[in-house]
Amino acid sequence: MSLERFESPEPMSEAGSLREEAMQYHNEQRQIASAGKLPNGTSASRKRGFGTVEPTPATPAKRQQTGFIDGPHTRKDQLTKGQQLLRAANLYEKRYDYKDCPIEQGEIRLMLLKRNPNRFAEVIIELKSFPIQEIVENPEDFKFTALSYNWGSGDENKIVLVDMLQDNEPPSVPVMHDFSEVATQFNRKMKRLSVKPNLYAFLQEFRQPDKEVAIWVDRICINQKDNKEKQDQVAIMGQIYSTAANVAIWLGPADEHGKTDRAMDFISFILQDDTGEKFKERYATNWSELLHLMRRRWFSRRWIIQELALAKSAEVRCGSKKVNWRDFSDAVSIFALRFDSILKDIKRDPKLEKSLEGIKDMKPLGARILVDVLSNTFQRQVDGNIYAPRQGLESLISSLSTFETSDPRDTIYTLLNLAKETCKLPSSNSVQQRRQSMQEGNPPPEPDYSIDLLQVYTNFIKWCIEDSGSLDILCRHWALPELKQVLDEHYPRLVELPSWIKTVHESAYGSQTEGFGGRRTGDSFVGVPEARCYNASHGLPPTISFGRDNALPKQPDQPSDENTGEEHDKTDSIAPSRQRPVAGRKVLRARRITSDMNLTITIRGLCIGVVSDTHPMYEGIIPRQVLRSLGHDPRTELQGVADTVWRTLVADRDADGKAPPAWYHRACMTCLVSDTGAGNIDTNAILQQDEAATNLKADYLKRVQAVCWNRKYIECEAAPEDKNNRKLVGIAPQDSKVDDVVCILYGCSVPCVLRPFWSERGRGEQPSYYELVGEAFVLGQMDGEALDGLTEEELAGEDFRLM
Repeated sequence: MSLERFESPEPMSEAGSLREEAMQYHNEQRQIASAGKLPNGTSASRKRGFGTVEPTPATPAKRQQTGFIDGPHTRKDQLTKGQQLLRAANLYEKRYDYKDCPIEQGEIRLMLLKRNPNRFAEVIIELKSFPIQEIVENPEDFKFTALSYNWGSGDENKIVLVDMLQDNEPPSVPVMHDFSEVATQFNRKMKRLSVKPNLYAFLQEFRQPDKEVAIWVDRICINQKDNKEKQDQVAIMGQIYSTAANVAIWLGPADEHGKTDRAMDFISFILQDDTGEKFKERYATNWSELLHLMRRRWFSRRWIIQELALAKSAEVRCGSKKVNWRDFSDAVSIFALRFDSILKDIKRDPKLEKSLEGIKDMKPLGARILVDVLSNTFQRQVDGNIYAPRQGLESLISSLSTFETSDPRDTIYTLLNLAKETCKLPSSNSVQQRRQSMQEGNPPPEPDYSIDLLQVYTNFIKWCIEDSGSLDILCRHWALPELKQVLDEHYPRLVELPSWIKTVHESAYGSQTEGFGGRRTGDSFVGVPEARCYNASHGLPPTISFGRDNALPKQPDQPSDENTGEEHDKTDSIAPSRQRPVAGRKVLRARRITSDMNLTITIRGLCIGVVSDTHPMYEGIIPRQVLRSLGHDPRTELQGVADTVWRTLVADRDADGKAPPAWYHRACMTCLVSDTGAGNIDTNAILQQDEAATNLKADYLKRVQAVCWNRKYIECEAAPEDKNNRKLVGIAPQDSKVDDVVCILYGCSVPCVLRPFWSERGRGEQPSYYELVGEAFVLGQMDGEALDGLTEEELAGEDFRLM
């Protein structure tokens, strides 16, 4: 079959031409089989091998054009008459059985995508098995592309044909005329494999007109109905993606209006323009289209983090367009750097503003997070191979918490191949030995799909606390919630998560899909594991017990369970109450303690106050009651502002978690003179003023929003043990209520708000359990001040049983 014949855009429809084409195709196949060679010329016996599509090179640092040019539309080839007959004939009733290509542990299947110059022809593949170690040791002989994509919604209603013909078994020659292609495929012993439309569209786009290419795709190369095989393949997925010659990132087909095509073309213009032309207002539409591309579903998937981080080379594909991942990454970074000014240009056009659909910040978008995190995931050698991971497991899970997965247990499992403690990819012996010696007493979690979500999360939290010596993981919103219904018959029982496992939906921006609507609450106070912002527990190590673990040592004056009459191992009906009940208050909903005690942890700490008053701060508005409580008097001439005001509103830290700069005082003072008629500070209104975009006031207000957004200002009565009887003020979660308890939990870098509950059977001095409401900022109590000067007996603290 000559290549020239398929370069013509006109469809071939004559029966004689079809017959000649089929005859020539089968002659080529017979020659290949008789020679014992694969299509790329390598031997099919001992020296096995194959090729793939060359990855897209990165754009060089050379300016080649001065303006942005729209790319051509994708040419839509027509089906030949024989292909139309083939599609209508429905000859393939036999479904593919993975027993036809079995794999052992340590082996993988690769899909060989058959060549065809017609993009709309039936997709035909062949599956072959190979030892992963053979591929690792012979990368030049086994070049393949690993696919990173979103499975997509809908049914598996597209059919891929699996060619069952062996290399040494030439196909029979068809003798039919108009039905030549139908007979050809029938004689080649095809079987059906159903896939979703998104994957099918990729295979059509990726297929080459003149050569067979090798691809690894999880949906096709793994028997999805065999859980044992799935678990084995997940264990070596890191090797698969790190060994692949290229990783193809499939964002999906192009949209009908050409937005994605123009966005992909605009990326090269962003990188080639060094005059600032791209930031002019007339390019607002192009930036809007790039933002539209960045909202593709692929960027919300949790598995893509591993797939992309391990790649030697990667390219982004959308429809017929493709760019190198590094180019895409650089374009996103430039976009993020100038996002505020570009956003203003977009909003000047009402149509473009509508397309934003509420996006106000680029910070929560998956594309931005990937670019920032993945650039520092691994140390690499000169040749690009991975030397060692840079980040720990707790850090990765905390910073990548917003990404989603269909199985919430993969919250942990998807990142194991990227973390210092759990990476099993080849690296230097010294690094491996040092890592193993550190883990002998506290082995990190490993994939186990036989246990339920609560056990997976509990095992991870236990490991984090022992590994880091900190309780900060309890304050981070890192966990995906339990499913509403089981995935399949193999999924364990559904569980209820306790209050000490915080889900991502309560985080600053929520999950990836929720992040499009903008900020939901303030940023976390505990910061990232390697750079904690505070030290409220003064470096004291955590004392903690999980469920049925051995109980904590009793305090000298603490009664035993027998004396209190509490039966922790039995099912009790529990009603929430308060440290000091107030008449007329409603009794909140009841809750049960399960007999297996999996929901409980007991932590030692110190109560520093009880919430006596609260004021909500909705969506960046600081009410006048908060300002007055902090010492601001609007009636006086403003010549200064109390430290309690400007420090509390920014949680006494700058945006990087360091001590606030002195100019925050002046910036706060200028905000106070810009208050509303009601005496409130509306941070949004001030930021929308053009002159505030570049000055210090804007930076200060953004920090105020990061601290106060949809949180509550709290006032606290000092605990009875506080000899100075100090009034405490601070910022706490939106759910905080009067009579909640503010505590320093030993091992936690920030104070915590707890809600006490008593048993309906009898109210003793100690609550039956507490719920963790969340982390808090308390002015003057963030660096161990609450523990200064306490005696050893006072430092013994008390035990808080959390559920």
